[in-house]
Amino acid sequence: MTRDVRIEELARALGEWKPGDPPSLTWFLGELRDLVGAEFVGAYRPSAVDEGWTLDFMLGTGATAKAHVQAFHDCVAGIGDTDLFVTYNPYAVDVEQRNRVVSLADLPRDEVAERHDAVLAAVGARGHDQVRVLVCDGPRLLSWVGATRRERFTAREAAVLRALTAPLCERLRLERQIDTASMRAATMEAALEALQRPAFLAGPRGTIEYANSFGTALLERYPRRTVESVSESLRRPDEAAEYAVTRLTVVGHPPCALAVRKERGASLEERVAFGARVWGLTTRQTRVLELVAKGFTNQQIADALRCAKVTVENHLTHIYRRSGARSRADLLAGFLA
Repeated sequence: MTRDVRIEELARALGEWKPGDPPSLTWFLGELRDLVGAEFVGAYRPSAVDEGWTLDFMLGTGATAKAHVQAFHDCVAGIGDTDLFVTYNPYAVDVEQRNRVVSLADLPRDEVAERHDAVLAAVGARGHDQVRVLVCDGPRLLSWVGATRRERFTAREAAVLRALTAPLCERLRLERQIDTASMRAATMEAALEALQRPAFLAGPRGTIEYANSFGTALLERYPRRTVESVSESLRRPDEAAEYAVTRLTVVGHPPCALAVRKERGASLEERVAFGARVWGLTTRQTRVLELVAKGFTNQQIADALRCAKVTVENHLTHIYRRSGARSRADLLAGFLA
């Protein structure tokens, strides 16, 4: 297989993504190393922290990869709180550096080249040539990608990286968008959970698309009543509505709404539903919990459920064990507080 065909196939592979695929850099670097005949090929992205700089990730391939990566981590730890990471700002890369393949041997022997030399020396590659590219999405760095070896890289070898920069940029941009979307979803879930009361995300037709654990507990226990209450609040978001409604508009997405139970003491039904969900109670155990919360004695519960008193006691033993309560009074004190 010729080099040009391999480049075409690699570019095609970068353009194909499906859920569950590993990050592209985990397999791209090895392919690039083989194509350009490098001793080491690596990729990283730096981020500023209070004490200086850190790396979001650092990957490498080659016989010296493990030592090279560790040495670079150590080098980064000693950079300090400078505005530039070695020679560039990863948050606002200069236009002339974005997605441009550069060979170290082609750089003028100035202060910038000396900084590159210092980094190579720190990772055990003193005197090696380097060809690299700052893969960017606009001004923001997606990844530094580069190769090193003792011999100077040829123009044809640098052209390999140049031909693959655009498809790699598109792939890294896609992967970052997917990661960001997942992070935003996780952040939303955590924020709704922190409300400590039922919250629902409704779609454009008013259907419930997401519920936090408090809302899920209500849906499992009282589905029709919960849906009707949320729907009524969406139709008439006034002071009398049970839920506070916030309309959400996101460019490129259909309109939706956030419905959050208005601030007030949780009802007995809500507490029972949430307790049953958290403790993994059966339908019958949930009913026993509800009657206990209403002040029923064991005998009254047995009469209401038409079962033996000992059956009620067995249900309560299970509830105590799952809830961590030591007694009926302990259960009520914690559950109804």
